[in-house]
Amino acid sequence: MATNEKIIWQFFKVQGLTDAGVAGLMGNLYAESGLKACNLQNTYEKKLGMSDAEYTVAVDTGVYTNFVNDSAGYGLAQWTYWSLKQDMLNYFKQKNKSIGDLETQMEFLAYQLANNYKAVWSTLQNATSVLEASNAVLLKFERPADQSETAQKKRAAYGQKYYDAYAIKAPVKEEIKEEPTKKEEFTNSP
Repeated sequence: MATNEKIIWQFFKVQGLTDAGVAGLMGNLYAESGLKACNLQNTYEKKLGMSDAEYTVAVDTGVYTNFVNDSAGYGLAQWTYWSLKQDMLNYFKQKNKSIGDLETQMEFLAYQLANNYKAVWSTLQNATSVLEASNAVLLKFERPADQSETAQKKRAAYGQKYYDAYAIKAPVKEEIKEEPTKKEEFTNSP
C-alpha cells in the first residue's frame, strides 16, 4: 500500500508540477499537517475536545456544524479561513466524500491553486529549485505567522527530503575511457 507521501507525489506530478515544484509543495504540507488529510490543528484538539478522527466524523455527519467558522486549521493545507473552508465543505459534499479524504483534498488543493493562486501554480509547474517552489507556497499561499528566513529554510529542507526520495534523477553517464591506440613502431632495420 502506498504511503501518503508517495500518493501525494504521484498526484501532483500528474498535475504537471516539476519535481522541485511537488517537493516544495509537499515540504509545506508536511509542515502544516504532517501530510495527514484528517489533521485538525493541534491547539484546536484541546480547545474543541476532539481528536482528528472525532472532528472529521462530527463534520461529516453534521453533528459539528461550526466547521466553516471555527478558525481551526484542517487537512493537508490546514485550511483555516472561513471562505476557503466553506468552499472546501461544499466541494466535499458535492463529491459525497469525507472531509478527511486524501484524494479529494488533493483535487481541491490543485483546483484552488490552479484557479485562485495562479502565480503559485505557475511557479510549481516551472520550478527548478525546491527553495523557489517552497517559498512560493509559504509566502503566497500558506502565509503562516512565521515567514522568517529560518522558516523558509526549514520548509525547503522538508521538501528537499521528498525531492531526494522521489525525483527522477538523470542517469549518470559513464565516461567511456578508450584505450589509447598503440602506434605501430617502424624501425629501420639495417
